Amino acid sequence: MAGVNRVVQLWPAAEHESHLAAAVSEAAELFEVDTHGLELADAARIFGERAPKDVRWTVAGEDLGPAAIEPGPLSRPARVVLDFVAALAPAPITADLLMSGVSGLLGPRAPMLVADALTELAEFVRPVPGETPAWQAVYRFAPPGDSVRRAASILERLLAEPVRLEIYRHALEVAGHPAAAEQRPGLLRAVARGYEQRGDTPAAAQVWRLVADDGDPEDVLTAARLDVRTGDPRAAIHRTARLIQDARRARDVRTEHRARFVAATAHDALGSYACADKVFYRHPLVTSQGPEPVWLGAEERREVRLARVQALRVRGEYGLARELLDAVLPEIRRAQPFGSHRGDWPLATLEDARLLLLAGDIARSREVAGLLADRFARAGWSRHRLARSAVAVLTEGEHEVGQARHAAAESAAWFGEDDPQTLELRIIEAHALSDDGQGGEAIALLADVEARAGSWLGAEHPLTLKARQRRALARMRLRDWETAARLFEELAPRQELALGAGHPDSRLTRLELGVCLARLNHVRRARPLLAEAVKALHEHDGPWQHWVSAARAATELAGLPGPVARWFTRARPRAQPGCQPMP
Repeated sequence: MAGVNRVVQLWPAAEHESHLAAAVSEAAELFEVDTHGLELADAARIFGERAPKDVRWTVAGEDLGPAAIEPGPLSRPARVVLDFVAALAPAPITADLLMSGVSGLLGPRAPMLVADALTELAEFVRPVPGETPAWQAVYRFAPPGDSVRRAASILERLLAEPVRLEIYRHALEVAGHPAAAEQRPGLLRAVARGYEQRGDTPAAAQVWRLVADDGDPEDVLTAARLDVRTGDPRAAIHRTARLIQDARRARDVRTEHRARFVAATAHDALGSYACADKVFYRHPLVTSQGPEPVWLGAEERREVRLARVQALRVRGEYGLARELLDAVLPEIRRAQPFGSHRGDWPLATLEDARLLLLAGDIARSREVAGLLADRFARAGWSRHRLARSAVAVLTEGEHEVGQARHAAAESAAWFGEDDPQTLELRIIEAHALSDDGQGGEAIALLADVEARAGSWLGAEHPLTLKARQRRALARMRLRDWETAARLFEELAPRQELALGAGHPDSRLTRLELGVCLARLNHVRRARPLLAEAVKALHEHDGPWQHWVSAARAATELAGLPGPVARWFTRARPRAQPGCQPMP
């Protein structure tokens, strides 16, 4: 039996993908390895480098350790113990869990009988080093149904409180047994909530997907929410579409409202703002009920409000987004005064950092984003999506080529070159390159980003449009006015359709087009575009500071002569620390 794993096993049964999330999470915590976003092969390779030499791996149901054997004749206490542990996962089994499972069958002498049984079962149940007595089942046997049901009942009670990771693995294993069919939904819900409380959103999402298969509307809604958070908004749209139709037929206004909200967050995540407006923000049901109806609980109301903050920001309504966020931030900060990678605090803090950046407060934005990134790093979740978004804010605020290139390369290695967060960082990298005088490299990089974003996200996705806008700006820096004008002319109607004519990006494109046309002596076409920009420059401040700065930079770059240049002299923004973010 030498070499049998006494530390941890990866045992992701093919029929239960959630085993993988649980096992990887357990191993990551044990060996202090950040595995967020890694595939199984990469995780196994890293664990192999960090784990003790006696680790035994079981991958995709294939046992890489010694072959299993059937036990010979056993005493009754030994059989009771073995039947119980056979129902559990190949993970540590604490003394409390073991005694809870067998004491009802072994009576008042259970502790002594269990000790003798473990000696008898030394080949099949081995001790696991640790602070508390724990064992691990080495071989697998088909457990009797009553043992499975008893294990399910015990685990349901344990999961009512925070527990160690191996309890989640045991619960997932037991939930997969046919004998525990009636207890399966309750076990899975408890595991999923436990993962959420730990901040392990990917693992929670996998388990909620299993729960949602039973079709309960509440479970389907929760699974859809987690789909959005873990980067699968299309799955959320698919789930909520049927839920909305069922709720309409049943005239269940509350379920329909909540499902429409989740669908809207999914559309926003895909950059389909018009679809989000149609399904929720401008839908008659929401107009009549309000986006935050009184029948919503406090937790859901905060969730809706934070989603509205994000929706206003991406639509260019920075001032309204700031007001709404300031109304909810105090409550969140009182609940989590020191910050956390769990709950509402990370999302609220990220929106705070982004809005500060848009307002031109670079120093404060970097401070807030750095705090958020630090909380995820301390929890071992540096690859979490929210943590990477905080890194993007930090990178844009730093505006330094080396840092931007490193952050983008890191994201590409973890998530791929076509991932939206990687593409966002590549645009930031190109902006820094252009400002550093490396216009040719910036243009080539932006062309690649635009092609990738167009292929994977769609030609009208905000990132695709952003890459086109930045490419035209880079052409302006090279004083290639004709090419820049052509790019802006092609871009303007697409932006207005996708983002709206009043969006800051749309208005900035029209200004830049006007500048290019003025430089090309197309004054008649340029004049209304520049006049519109002058009006915006005089009217807006605060959250529009990034727009004002970009507009001023564009006109100064162009060197507009005479009266045209004087239009902009009264609209100079206040000085801000550090570099201005990209428009």
